[in-house]
Parts: sequence; structure tokens; C-alpha cells
Amino acid sequence: MHIVGVLNTKGGVGKSTLVACLSVRAAADRNTRVGVVDLDPQGSYGEWYKRRGSPDNPMLLRGEDRASDAIEALSHNMPPNYLFLDGPPGSLEVTEDAIAQSTLVVIPMRASGLDLDASQECIAICQEMRKPYLMVINAASHGERKLVEDARKVLFHWNAPTADALIGQRVPYVTALTSGKTGPEKDKKAAAEIDALWEEIKAALKKASRAPRKQRERANASNG
Repeated sequence: MHIVGVLNTKGGVGKSTLVACLSVRAAADRNTRVGVVDLDPQGSYGEWYKRRGSPDNPMLLRGEDRASDAIEALSHNMPPNYLFLDGPPGSLEVTEDAIAQSTLVVIPMRASGLDLDASQECIAICQEMRKPYLMVINAASHGERKLVEDARKVLFHWNAPTADALIGQRVPYVTALTSGKTGPEKDKKAAAEIDALWEEIKAALKKASRAPRKQRERANASNG
């Protein structure tokens, strides 16, 4: 099971919307089962899930406030191929626990100095825990091209891995949620953005999964 934490202690960066889009996109892959844990006390993903008709795929894991507890509960059942963690704003304890459980942490942010500053906390935790992470510039408008370029330069200076895919500020991302849909299901440009991001996430997950195996191989070679 690959665990993707969509996390940032800053609120308003579009975590729940991105989780809805990515979970639906992942579930569209052949023979792929997807689960989501809604760790946000506001329950935005859970409300969207009900409007969607509470589907089996992506399914919503209920009753747990921490990622570690949800994953422990999953151990008694057949786990999904991908599990997305929709993180809360502000709660450092819950976010740290979610990062610790994640195979890959996706850190969405807007192209602003405020978001760059606020995102440093989540980046630092990932680095301390040696967790792979991927920055995603989200909800970028056409008039923010210079801001996006500047944000990418700062992230490059920080050696922070950043997705090439840019998620735009598109009305369908917002309006589709009210009917239990996602932006990509309503808009071709949104679909192309999420498709591109999902491919980058899968590549990062594959790389993250190879790392522990290589570490074991090096350890075995040195012991031999």
C-alpha cells in the first residue's frame, strides 16, 4: 500500500480539493483500489464524499483522528493500493503523525511569500524524518506567472522537490465539489493538470519504494 499524505500546516492551500481530485484519478486506473483518511476536523472531504454517494472506490475510512490509527485499523482488512491522507490545518501533532506514516508527502501551496514561509514547517518535518516529499503549486491564476516563477526559484534554492505540473485556479475545481464531482470530471484542462500531477506522484512513489530496498542491499553487502 502506498500512502500519500497531502499535508501542510497552513490552511487554505487546497488540500481537500486536491485529495478529492487525486483519489478519483487514482481510482480510475485499472484494478486500483483507493482509500482516503479525512484528518481535517472541518470534514470537507467527508462532506464531498457523501454528496458523491459514498462510493466504494475511492472509499472513506471513518472513525479515526490520526493516520497511524487508521492504518492500524486497515491491517485487519485488505488494504487499498493507495491511501490518501487529507491533513488538517494547524495541528502539528496530527500532521507529524501523518508524515511518519506516509510513503510520500505532497505539500500543496499557493504561489505567495506567505505560503512559502508557512510551508517551511512541513518541509522541515519531512527532512527530519527523511520522508520523500513533493511540493505542488496549487490554485495559480493566469496573472500569477511571475509569482509562480519566483516561488519555483525559492523552492529550487531550498532543494525542495517540486512538481512540474501546475494546478490552476479554475472555477470547476470549486463548483464541481458541490455536486460530488471533481474539477477534472467537468473540465478538460483541469483533467490534464491532475493527470500530469498523478503521473509525477506515481513516479515519486516508485522512487521512494526503491530507496529502502537499496538501503537493505547496501547493508547486506557490507555485512557480507
